[in-house]
Amino acid sequence: MSTTNIAVRFGSRLRVLRIKRSWSQVEMAERFGIDRGHISDLEHGKKNVCLPMLEVLSNGFGITIAELMKGL
Repeated sequence: MSTTNIAVRFGSRLRVLRIKRSWSQVEMAERFGIDRGHISDLEHGKKNVCLPMLEVLSNGFGITIAELMKGL
């Protein structure tokens, strides 16, 4: 198990998924209907993700919540 905070690990995973699609934070925010600053805070591990946001993110990426959380 990693000693890195789960919020930081989740943020890294989120960033990888976004970059794989060649999206900027602004483009992701527009596609998902969420604030760019919130995406930035999530990616930097400054905010914890809540269950409704997990659903928004997984739907936006077109993957399951399990796939979104993979490797954490």
